[in-house]
Amino acid sequence: MRDIDQALQRLNPVQDGASADTEKLKNILAMPRPVVSAARPRSLRRWSVATMAVATAATVVYTVVDPFGTSAQPALAVTPQPLAYHSGSPSAAQVLRDIASRVEELPDDRPTAWKTEHFVWNAWFLSTRVDGTNVTSAVIPEHRETWQKRDGSASWKIRTLPPVFQDESQREVWEKAGSIGAESVVSQDSSGPTSGQTATEPPTTEAGMRNWLANGRDVITPGLLYEVVSERFQEHVFSPAQRAAVLRVLAETEGVRYEGTVQDRAGRTGQAFSITDASGGLPTKRALIFDPQTGELLADEEQILGDTGKLQVAPNSVIGYVTFLTSERQP
Repeated sequence: MRDIDQALQRLNPVQDGASADTEKLKNILAMPRPVVSAARPRSLRRWSVATMAVATAATVVYTVVDPFGTSAQPALAVTPQPLAYHSGSPSAAQVLRDIASRVEELPDDRPTAWKTEHFVWNAWFLSTRVDGTNVTSAVIPEHRETWQKRDGSASWKIRTLPPVFQDESQREVWEKAGSIGAESVVSQDSSGPTSGQTATEPPTTEAGMRNWLANGRDVITPGLLYEVVSERFQEHVFSPAQRAAVLRVLAETEGVRYEGTVQDRAGRTGQAFSITDASGGLPTKRALIFDPQTGELLADEEQILGDTGKLQVAPNSVIGYVTFLTSERQP
């Protein structure tokens, strides 16, 4: 699936106090970004984690590639406002089990005959690029839509959304830098069937679901589990019983913390469960937000904590998010 931890540590210029090599950083900067990538958008969080190193490269060599002049760029990269979590006292395991018990009683309203699974989500990642230019003076979210068939073939469409600012001064900086992202950028493509791949139903038991998420691994770490859960909700329409099994797997995972209730970026109220992880080289907090009535995954949010290395972002900044909007099967 991927060895992202090792790859990220090899790319990360901040590890062990190593100095940044300009040519190496230029090569990292040349890597494709999710907004304009022609690759199939199967794993959004793979981009999110990897772009931490890419963002470091971008900030170091920005004087080389910035066509508008560095004087127009902010000292720190502009990031989205963090969500406001309203902490609760119950344990994460108990809240997750309570949601699972409620969800597993729901009827499975997915169509019995279907051809396509349809997904819609909004996303943002640190060091997003628009039209080949690195954007540090505005948050340019993406709207992604994917249609996947049983044989593994897929089509997708990605367009940038209007820029977002935390205050008017950020907007002024963005305008001085050339208003990159003011016009929407659209990318779409498709892929053919995957050899030997057909849509299969995940198990509905906790043990079976853990094995399915582990995908052949003997051990799946909490950080990797969070990544895989988010990915699976981007590419599979779960039944209520399957969602309950996912919640029970998280309930038995070490280090999961209940963050309380929160309103996501689409204005929906959910319950958030987080872990802290430094497997990518820098400490981050990852939160999955679930609808307490349906068990659907509403959002995946990631923040960098106190040690931001050379990423040139403030501590506790959001470095990536995915807001899930639609997950359905179509006849």
